[in-house]
Amino acid sequence: MNPTNRCTKEDVEEWLKPTLRKEGLKDYTINISGSSAKGDGYLGDITFVEVSGKSATNEEKVYSFVIKSGKKSTELRDIMPIKSAFENEMLFYNKILPVFIDFQKEKGVKEPFNNAPKCYDTIILEDMEVLILENLKQRDFILHDRKFPMNRAHVEKVVKTYGKLHAISFALRDQKPDLFKQLSRELVDILKLIKKTMKPPPKTYNLYGTIIKYAEEDNEHEVVAKAYSLHEKVENAHEITNPNDPYAVILHGDCWNNNFMFKYADNKSSLLDVCLLDFQLSRLASPVYDLSYFLFTSISEVDIKDFDEIVELYYRSLSDSLREMGSDPNQMFPYEELLKQWKTYSLFGLMMMPNIINICLSEQDEVPDLVEAAESDGDFGKMFIRSVKSKEQYRRRTIPIIKLAIEKGFAQ
Repeated sequence: MNPTNRCTKEDVEEWLKPTLRKEGLKDYTINISGSSAKGDGYLGDITFVEVSGKSATNEEKVYSFVIKSGKKSTELRDIMPIKSAFENEMLFYNKILPVFIDFQKEKGVKEPFNNAPKCYDTIILEDMEVLILENLKQRDFILHDRKFPMNRAHVEKVVKTYGKLHAISFALRDQKPDLFKQLSRELVDILKLIKKTMKPPPKTYNLYGTIIKYAEEDNEHEVVAKAYSLHEKVENAHEITNPNDPYAVILHGDCWNNNFMFKYADNKSSLLDVCLLDFQLSRLASPVYDLSYFLFTSISEVDIKDFDEIVELYYRSLSDSLREMGSDPNQMFPYEELLKQWKTYSLFGLMMMPNIINICLSEQDEVPDLVEAAESDGDFGKMFIRSVKSKEQYRRRTIPIIKLAIEKGFAQ
């Protein structure tokens, strides 16, 4: 990759000035302690920064920042809606999350949703977008190893957190409809923008062909038939989004493994908390978009058997949160409606599942790099169709999802 696509220390120093001034820090030193690995951020780069200095009262202070900046590649920016994606995330941190937090405070919520890093500043320049966030590692949050499915404790923690997050949209829609409309209408559906600007990839770029091959080897005839059906349907999964759906909520959006960080008790004996990262794909749509994307890319073949129980847990979390905020879950989002929405909107998770799981199982040097593709031939599709190396793991993580889709009548 062209090294000029990365931000410089001078960039970082300039970007941090307003934040450090706001924090009242003086006599400070800035140290860049690392940056994201290849493929960690498709539309942006991550830079880890440590700052030490003195407060107004001469107390020693240390800050640890994560700086997320838009890719500089002109070729990539011509094809991908990088500015819009960053503006979406800035909107989430600057407007949506503060409203969500204030509303929960107003309602006296005991354990509110605030499962996102602190955002210190957002900056928009002519050819660059910047978010200055806290480094969650300082609060002992770590990533889950993407090469393995999440265990039951992690899955339950995430779906309960999604229940809290989605409940705020329903409560605002019920009690402050004008405010909710104002917040949600500014969000842009980035995936639809990407589909408009990218040349459509051939169907062969979808990894359903690989799933079909494995299912044929196992004589799983029903799975073969369903995978063929999905192979035809998934390219239009974006089109089923309906922001006017009365049950649409403000989503997390990009729900794969690396957009969650977890905090544990000593020696990882128990899971304490989760933080959600990356709100660039946040948009107004069915809660099933978040749920199906997350579950179909992160759940194990063991836990998928308890799918109904996991969906019920999500709904209990959402219902409890809604009641605490003063709204009726049976009126705002009946359980029967959630099950009905799974039938249609789970197509989105089924679209994301084959390629995301392949990325999760890839070695670091195999992870797709959008800048490389943009600066060569602009063909992004072929990057995601790398051959599956962890064949058995891939089979174990994908085939059970197709079987679930058959059993539940998803995406008929």
